[in-house]
Amino acid sequence: MQGLRWLRVTAYNAAAIALGVIAGLVVVAYAGGNVEVALSTLFLNPFTTKSGVQQVFVRFAIFYLMAMGVGIALKAGLWNIGAQGQLIIGMVMVFVAYIYLAFLPWPVLYVTMILLATLGGLLWIVAPTILRVRFGANEIVVTLLLNVVATNFGYYMLNGPIKSPIAIGYPYTATLPAKFQIPNIVGGFPLTYAVPFAIVLGVLLYFLIERTPFRVQANTVGESAETARYAGISIPRVMVITMLAAGALAGLGGALLQMSYFYHIDAGVFVTNWGFIAVIAALVGRKHIIGIGIASLFFAYITIGAEAMALQANVPTSVVFVMEGVMMIGILAGTYLAERRTAM
Repeated sequence: MQGLRWLRVTAYNAAAIALGVIAGLVVVAYAGGNVEVALSTLFLNPFTTKSGVQQVFVRFAIFYLMAMGVGIALKAGLWNIGAQGQLIIGMVMVFVAYIYLAFLPWPVLYVTMILLATLGGLLWIVAPTILRVRFGANEIVVTLLLNVVATNFGYYMLNGPIKSPIAIGYPYTATLPAKFQIPNIVGGFPLTYAVPFAIVLGVLLYFLIERTPFRVQANTVGESAETARYAGISIPRVMVITMLAAGALAGLGGALLQMSYFYHIDAGVFVTNWGFIAVIAALVGRKHIIGIGIASLFFAYITIGAEAMALQANVPTSVVFVMEGVMMIGILAGTYLAERRTAM
């Protein structure tokens, strides 16, 4: 029975992803682009160019961290739609540490930048957690609205406290020196230590979450609060742990993003929609650490291909958002249908 449900959900997700790709190709055709070029670029570009490989694996690491956080919260029935905001806070905190704690020795400052970013993401989710646990507020609404707050906070910081002294007009930060960048594993090949770091962290979380009684507690809270109370499970404790873990992982993702790929911040960085991709990856991965890893790699691949497709086919980059939006709607609908059939 469980196997049939898994196959059904997989089929729903595959259909949603296919619809997203079709929607993107329809936009390409409508905009006058070459559909054949778009299709080949979408699927071949990510692993046929050096920059494509680099971007796929860096995005995989970031998506994986964020999606793991979303998935852990989902186990307890909580929707963290604020991963994008927590990512932005983590990105900003990297430069806060780099600029205002520059007096620290290099190794200490390097670690502090990562830790402060992680702490920033964690603190950004504290308010939604308190409102949900203490007052029963809808965490979807609160975390979603905090994305807007985080974006505007990022713009404020970029226009003042972390702005580069030589930036005139268009705001941007200084570029992180090489010693504060996460190095490549092998010289010349664009695979940084951020990737194995994310994988190792995923393995640790697998044993901490999937192989301990906490998994049962979180799943029980997510499926039935009444059953959880009857079993003596502390619902507030489970909610707090899962939500804080989600925020911390997204903040850590912001640190790895800045220190292994972007190396600086400008206004364009804040308009990514990676937090929503993390939600899709968590759903496709069925809230399981290993499944989320596979889904994160796939979405890193497909988003890089979609962006290259928009450039090669000479169509607006909004085609990427169309594809991702259709995929997300389809996956959410599939999740709902699967849960409804299970309840019946």
